[in-house]
Amino acid sequence: MYRMRVPFILSVVCFVLFTVAPLAAQSEAVVWKSWSEDDLKALGDDHTGSTFAISTLDGVTALQITPGGSSEETKLAYPLKGSDLQTWVDNGQIEMDVYLPPENALNPNAFFLGVADVTGQWEWVGGLFGSSSGTSGWVTVRYSLGSVIQQANADGDYMLYLSFFNQSGGSKNPLTESFGLGAVRLLSTVTDTPDEASYQSEAEHLLTLNDADLVAAIARETFDYFWMEANPQTGLVKDRSTPDSVASIAATGFGLAAIPIGVERGWIRHIEGYQRARRILQTFVNGGVQGSHGFFFHFIDPASGERVWNSELSSIDTALLVAGALVVGQYFAGTEVQTLADQLYSNVEWDWMRTKDGFIRMGWTPEGGMFDAAWDHFDESMILYALAIGSPTHATAAGAWDLWERTLYRKGGYIYLPGEPLFVYQYPLAFLDLHGREDAYANYWNNTALACQRNLQFALDHSAQFTTYQNGVWGLSASDGPTGYKAYGAAESNHDGTVAPYAAAACLPFTPEIALSGIRAMLTEYGSRVWREYGLVSAINADRDWYSHDHIGIDQGDILLMLTNAQDGLVWKLFMANPSIQAALDAMGFVESTGDYAVAPTYLGG
Repeated sequence: MYRMRVPFILSVVCFVLFTVAPLAAQSEAVVWKSWSEDDLKALGDDHTGSTFAISTLDGVTALQITPGGSSEETKLAYPLKGSDLQTWVDNGQIEMDVYLPPENALNPNAFFLGVADVTGQWEWVGGLFGSSSGTSGWVTVRYSLGSVIQQANADGDYMLYLSFFNQSGGSKNPLTESFGLGAVRLLSTVTDTPDEASYQSEAEHLLTLNDADLVAAIARETFDYFWMEANPQTGLVKDRSTPDSVASIAATGFGLAAIPIGVERGWIRHIEGYQRARRILQTFVNGGVQGSHGFFFHFIDPASGERVWNSELSSIDTALLVAGALVVGQYFAGTEVQTLADQLYSNVEWDWMRTKDGFIRMGWTPEGGMFDAAWDHFDESMILYALAIGSPTHATAAGAWDLWERTLYRKGGYIYLPGEPLFVYQYPLAFLDLHGREDAYANYWNNTALACQRNLQFALDHSAQFTTYQNGVWGLSASDGPTGYKAYGAAESNHDGTVAPYAAAACLPFTPEIALSGIRAMLTEYGSRVWREYGLVSAINADRDWYSHDHIGIDQGDILLMLTNAQDGLVWKLFMANPSIQAALDAMGFVESTGDYAVAPTYLGG
């Protein structure tokens, strides 16, 4: 990760959530299917108990779908010819009319379209959620195929799956009452950038949501970064959202951890998540990404996996990749995905990059060899040491953990990194659940909470000098800025009015009140200047009238994992279930803690 580096709208859950795909100028729609009695013979229910009939619904002849009543989802399966699917791909968007009877007690509010290749052995092609134009009567549901379904074999056989369900509060509620499916149309698209008014409208709507729904909506939007900005062949996730961005192994690690979140929340199907995870892990384990000794180059070509920019074999970025792999491996326990994740972890030769003192070096390049710099002090490398010490094959001794330099900020009573970028506190704890634990030096959960509070207070203390910090806006950490990427932080001479939204958002598990107030303040003050295609942008600086339009993969990961952990601890549960991690924490001296302090009293007094 080494941060000092060179350089779908109304949707599918009980709250409104925005999947902001690029808006498109539409040509005239072409009808692909109007349902008739002949179609009934070919329709299937995909084991959900749905039944079908042709009926007149609100004056329109349509396919009447009657749910089985016990399945969480009501499904329709319909055979497609490869030539049909290719026409879909060529047009780019699918639009269908759905009749949601106003008198129904419960109607679908989530609409999923998926395609499988059934030419030979059944193989999933892809799927995506659609956006609805309303909640009752005849509504239009639109799917943008985008990068999810990109090509088809014109001579192949495919199966179309439509899934309808009602989702509320994270749960799916079985449908029992009939609804209708009308004409299916194809639309060709000319992609445009969404206008500011669209983003502004979304930001304003987010502010109307209660806290739980606001968090869920931001998480949903953030997830799309990892789903849409991954190479379809390799699964490698782009470093940032610009069209020509390279991939980052750390962003890909966060992308792996995002997959269980997407499945559990119903944003992607289980089979989609499994196949994406397997594709990514196979790319790494089978030599599709350039590396050595189990480590991988920091920045890589998303299509070929080859090193770019003369980047280093990065120990911390490899650690974040492995952490994400272990999360998704645990989620798909007992499958090839877990086998591949375990293999990826076992392949890392931590001892190869070790110094004589037992620290792990920051990196290696073929041009210059091993870096002199090592991870020898408090920072984000806590996650690296947990993995290295717990390694089942190339473990490093736990003694380095006791040699780690921990600088005390005595006034605030916590351990800190000079310069105070907030991400160093957050990244390890996006995976490690250290709530109620401490080692001989600190309770790192409480330590992070104090760092979040200090970050807010620093912004408040400097709000008279910097407009960006006014009206409750805060969050200083490594990010883009007016003069490029910089490890900003809550320290004098290390800030210029630049705020990184992820920094405040990712404090949610530790300091929920100030994290939420910071998010709401940003949306209130800056609207479309802070909220864009994949949610919160990388950074803003009102004093320089500079507002990034980009999203950065590792920042998106910090947001998504921390928001998810604040909701139900999903990532923590999966990562902490790994026996190697538990063994590492034991070796590092972690024990139960009931103290409300950040720094262990014996260390503070020492």
